[in-house]
Amino acid sequence: MAATLSLDTITSSGGTITVPTGKTLAITDTSALTVGGTAISAGSSNILRKTTDYTILEADVSGKSELVIAANAASSNRTITLPAVATTGLSTCIVTIVADADATSTYELKVQDVGTTEVWTGFQKGDFVRLIVSNSVWVVIDHKETYYSRRYLTANQVVAHSSTTKLTGWTNTTEIGNTWDNANDKLVTPTGMNGYWTINFPASSGIDYWSGVPVLYLGGAAISKWNSYGQGGGGHAQGQSCVSGEYYATSTQAIEFYGSNAMNATTYGSTGTFAGSALDETHFTARFNRVY
Repeated sequence: MAATLSLDTITSSGGTITVPTGKTLAITDTSALTVGGTAISAGSSNILRKTTDYTILEADVSGKSELVIAANAASSNRTITLPAVATTGLSTCIVTIVADADATSTYELKVQDVGTTEVWTGFQKGDFVRLIVSNSVWVVIDHKETYYSRRYLTANQVVAHSSTTKLTGWTNTTEIGNTWDNANDKLVTPTGMNGYWTINFPASSGIDYWSGVPVLYLGGAAISKWNSYGQGGGGHAQGQSCVSGEYYATSTQAIEFYGSNAMNATTYGSTGTFAGSALDETHFTARFNRVY
C-alpha cells in the first residue's frame, strides 16, 4: 500500500535530506521544483536551431544550465540578439551560439546585445561563441571565428632601385570574413575588434640578380626591414625573401604588403621585379584571431 505524506515544509536536524539508495524522488509537475525561485523544467540544457533572426527569450534560459543556438549565414546575414543581462535565469545559464553551415558571399552570423552592439561575428561551420553574465555584463569565455585571406600578385611589379613601393593588384584564392579592401590593397582589421594577424608573405622573381625584398606594413608603418647587406660580389640575391609572424593589431590598423629594392642603380644591374600571375609566385596568407 502506497503512503501519502502531505507537507508544506521539510526540515532536517542535519545539513542534508537524503533519498535512500534504490529509492526515487518523483516530481510529476515540471514547474513544481524551483531553485532560487526559478522553475527547473525537464532537462538542464536547451538546444534550438534558428533559420531567421532571433532574440533570446527568458523562457529559453530560465531553469537551464546552458542554451545552445545553432544558426548560419549561408543565404543571408543572420543576427542573434542576447536578452538583457538582468533576465531571470541568465545568472546561472551559459549561452552558446554556433554556426552549423558555412557563410556565403559577404554574409555573416552576428551576435549582438540588447542595445544592438556587436558581441561576436562568425562565418564558417563550427565557429562559435560561449557567453556568461558576470558583474552585470556579457563575458566571452570561449570563442572561434574564421577570418582568412589568401591572394597572389596578379602581375609582375617592378620596384625601383633603393626604394620601397606598395604592391598592388591581388588575385583572390580564398577569402573568409571579408577583411580584404580591394580598392586600397590592404587587409582591414574587423571594425571594433582587436587581435593577432598571423601572416606569411613570400616574394619571388624569375629575374637574375634579383634584389627585391618583401616588407610588411601595419598601421601605416613598416614592421619588417630588408637587409641592406646580403650576397656580396657576384651574388644574385640580397635580403629576406619572406616575412612571417604573428602581429597584434587594433581595429584601426590595417596590414599592407610592400616590396623593396635593396640595391642601388649601379650594383650589378640588380632588379626589383616581384613575380605575379601564379599561385606559387609572390603571395600571402593571413589569418586574424580576435581577442576580448
